[in-house]
Amino acid sequence: MFSDQPRKFYAVIVGQCVGIHHMKDSALSSLGGFAFPCWKELPTFWDALAFMIVKGIEELLLDIPIPKYKGSHIHLIAADSSDLESGVDSTVPTTLPVASSTSEDTPTPGIPITSTANEKNMAFMTGSDPSITWGSGVAPSPIIYTHVRTLRSVIESCFYHSEWVSPPAATADILGVHAVKYLETHGYVQSAVATIVEIYCTSHSEQDFALGLTQLGLPLAEGFFLWYLFNL
Repeated sequence: MFSDQPRKFYAVIVGQCVGIHHMKDSALSSLGGFAFPCWKELPTFWDALAFMIVKGIEELLLDIPIPKYKGSHIHLIAADSSDLESGVDSTVPTTLPVASSTSEDTPTPGIPITSTANEKNMAFMTGSDPSITWGSGVAPSPIIYTHVRTLRSVIESCFYHSEWVSPPAATADILGVHAVKYLETHGYVQSAVATIVEIYCTSHSEQDFALGLTQLGLPLAEGFFLWYLFNL
C-alpha cells in the first residue's frame, strides 16, 4: 500500500463512505445519492492521504509534504520541486509530519480560499472523470452541506441551505418545539415526520416507539432520543 509501484487509490471527500478506497467501483458506490459528491483518483496512497487532509482543496496541497517510501524508511518530499532547484534539501527523515513555516504568500490551512469564476463553474463530476470536480456554482471551501433524510438514510446532500417545510399545526403540537427543531435540523422529509408521529401516537412505551422506528431503518439510539424530545 505504501510502495511507489503504480496503482490507483480513490479518495472520497463527500459521500456515504468517506475515505480512501482501493477500487473505483467502491468509490463510485460510496457516492450514493449525494447531489454534490467529491472524489478523486490518485496514483499513490500518500497522494490520496494528502488529498483527504486538505479536504479536496488542491491549492493547499503545496503545503503538505508527501512521504516517499524507500525500504523501511519514510522521507518527506516537498510537493513543490522549486525547493530542490534552489539547493534546499527537502528530504527530512522523521516519524511525525514537519510543520512548514508560513509566509505572507503561503495560504494558511483553515482560511477559506477565494475561488475564481472558472473554479466556481466547474462541471458536475462524472464517474469517468478522474479529476476532482464540485457542483456548478459552488466554491470548494469550506465543505458545508445540508442533508435530506429519510428514516433509513441520507438521500440527498446540498451545498446550500434548503428551506424545511414545517409540518401541519396538529403534527407540530404532538412533536413539540424540541422535536420539531431536531427533525428540521437533520432534514427529515415530511413523510418520515408523519411516520414518526404515527408510531409515537400508537406506542405504549419508549421501547415500543424506538423498536417501531428501528424496523423502518432508524437507529435504535436515535429512536430513544426522539422519545425524550417528545416528552421534554
